[in-house]
Amino acid sequence: MFRNRNRRWRGFTLIELLVVIAIIAVLIGLLLPAVQKVREAAMRTQSQNNLKQIGLALHNALDTRGAFPPVSVNQWVSFDAPTLADGGVIYRGPYLPLNQATSGGDKTTFFFCLLPFIEQDTLKNQMNGWTPDYLMAQRKDDPNQMVGSATIKVFQAPGDTSPYHEITWSWPYTGTGDNQIFKQTLVSYAANVRVFGQPSRTYQWADWCVAWRNTGGGIAKVSTIPDGLSNTLFVVEKPMVTGAATLHYKDWAIYDQNNQSDSTDGMNTWGTTDIPQNGIAFFGTTCNDPRTTADDVYGQSGRPNCRFGTDPLEYFQPPARLLVRDQQHWDNIYPYSSGGTQSLMGDGSVRTITSAISVPAWSAMVTPNGAEAISQDQ
Repeated sequence: MFRNRNRRWRGFTLIELLVVIAIIAVLIGLLLPAVQKVREAAMRTQSQNNLKQIGLALHNALDTRGAFPPVSVNQWVSFDAPTLADGGVIYRGPYLPLNQATSGGDKTTFFFCLLPFIEQDTLKNQMNGWTPDYLMAQRKDDPNQMVGSATIKVFQAPGDTSPYHEITWSWPYTGTGDNQIFKQTLVSYAANVRVFGQPSRTYQWADWCVAWRNTGGGIAKVSTIPDGLSNTLFVVEKPMVTGAATLHYKDWAIYDQNNQSDSTDGMNTWGTTDIPQNGIAFFGTTCNDPRTTADDVYGQSGRPNCRFGTDPLEYFQPPARLLVRDQQHWDNIYPYSSGGTQSLMGDGSVRTITSAISVPAWSAMVTPNGAEAISQDQ
């Protein structure tokens, strides 16, 4: 009994300790991918919910205002004679007055129009401009902020891995008059300009016209979407930031971190106009020629339309495979994950579209009135 009370238990040997550590490492290695998958699924679910809220807001806006919101409108274009002669679009929709006296301040964007329908009408009413629709004004509650400075949870996808979520912004007509710097937050989604816009008479759907000729200023209704709401794309996931540059806005132009004008990289603002096309959250102008694979990586931008040869149908660049940042172009849609790009259809449903979708199938969903008899294979 004396010997039993004084028995000493031996410790682990080095080999036994290494075996235990190896087993723990294997278990962690098995657990981490599962945790990552659960986290990714949760982020995708949240983004899906955001899209559904945007879809509900769009239809509430339609019921209330009689039309869907435009992508982007600078009402000054509607009265500027040289711009109109150059194919500018006159916006006659319900989201801005057609009044020459206030046209210099009457501006709006797709996501700004949705604020009252996502319980953000208080923020919308904070504008303190010389016209009620002066989007570029300072806020009543804080003159160092604009409406677009606010972070809107519904506008940002948790799976969006963009390196920054806001930009610096300055304009000579907002603030103290000496290019006061404001913040503009970004959005993780983009609107289909083929649904919510209208073409320029001269340049049709050239992407730069969304910024400078009001081609984002459409008056979309259910009647203008004869292909059917369930067959037409409304909004898709699109990273807030495209490319490797750190961008900022000043006086109608976008610059990189070296103060060089940048037209290849992009960011999606939601609360400002008078900005180049690579700063606007839209898609539907980048084309893809189905007769060749030469443009499959980046598509073709700057074209008046997406018709090729004698084919009457238009063909658009589908969501691209994810590229490293310094190889990305602003006018392409890149997925947040390997799962694909979640997309809001006109009927409010959300679909996941992979980069394997065919050009004809994607194109059929982009156009609201193409009358394509193409299956939506994904």
